[in-house]
Amino acid sequence: MNNLNIGYSELLTPSKVESPVFDRATKAIINLNIYKDNLIKVKGAVNKKVMAIVKANAYGHGIVPLSIQAEEVVDSFGVAIIEEASKLREAGIKKPILVLGYVDSEYLSYVANEDIRVALYSYEQWKKWQEQIFKKNRLTKKSVIFHLKINTGMNRLGFKSEEEMLKTIQEIEATQGVYIEGLFTHFATADEPGDSLISQQENIFLEMISKLKKDKYIVHIANSAYALNRESNVPFDMVRLGISSYGLLPDSKLENQLKVTTEPILQLKTKIVHIQELKAGDKVGYGATYEAKEGERVGIIPIGYADGLLRRYALNAYVLVNGERRYFTGRVCMDQAMIKLEPKDCLEDEVVIYGEQGKEKVSLEMAADWSNSINYELACLISERVHRVYIK
Repeated sequence: MNNLNIGYSELLTPSKVESPVFDRATKAIINLNIYKDNLIKVKGAVNKKVMAIVKANAYGHGIVPLSIQAEEVVDSFGVAIIEEASKLREAGIKKPILVLGYVDSEYLSYVANEDIRVALYSYEQWKKWQEQIFKKNRLTKKSVIFHLKINTGMNRLGFKSEEEMLKTIQEIEATQGVYIEGLFTHFATADEPGDSLISQQENIFLEMISKLKKDKYIVHIANSAYALNRESNVPFDMVRLGISSYGLLPDSKLENQLKVTTEPILQLKTKIVHIQELKAGDKVGYGATYEAKEGERVGIIPIGYADGLLRRYALNAYVLVNGERRYFTGRVCMDQAMIKLEPKDCLEDEVVIYGEQGKEKVSLEMAADWSNSINYELACLISERVHRVYIK
């Protein structure tokens, strides 16, 4: 037997063989022009500043390409974590960025130097930032900019005590190199038509800021649903625009009720890569949950739950082939799924998972109903291994 004489260092040496350009059949096709048009349309309708919410990889659509497209239209960007803000700065985005979630005070120098805003939501959190500000090795020539989040009923992050909030503001105003730029809250039921909790939250917010000079701050309370479906009791300056910018509904109940209609920017497509000819009694997939009752043709498509196609799709879920519905057979697998074909369907035929084909369409709202989920989740679940193709 021949021994392989390969040293450890050789195993670590990168291969010099050039990889081909891979073109997987399964693709997410994202229209950048429609995205920009959606932003312009909403900004005109609300007549407010717009913060483009591009957290979670722009809801699965691609944070960098979409932000580059949006920058000349929007006033700022909103992300969830510091790593997302860093991606935008590395991509050359210059507009203000607000991190809506937790940011460790250890990153004080970075957020100041990169002009990244931080959400401040408790006195305890402020004391940690204050401690860093007073450390000599953390001094910076630029200011740390905060937006104060007020908890009005969502009960996630946010000041709930007026006394605690005012104490924090007083200390910040007495501290050099730091200031408050914005005040904001978030509504728990903005996508629920007629829900009374919104009015309660509005009133709590107004009470919490009643002792402040509001014209000193950017006030932002409205997400897509609130901005496009309600007349506000609270004067505000900016809209945090997320789901509607991608052409998706904040909630299916709001269809035809929003001030403006935006267009979906994403299509998810693949193709038939194999066809199985079944006889009566043949089973399909894991658990053998589908049994052919007669001779059938089943198409194999290279997309599965590792790509974001949920395994829990209901029995009435379908894709589009040749402008018609083709229903799933058996369980969605990790990397593949099976659909029942008609005689005219062939190898290499295009399969639309989300989008339009002929006179038919499959929206993310429909897919959410099939999977007992929401369109937000389905968009975010489209995984990294699905190649994004950006068109204009």
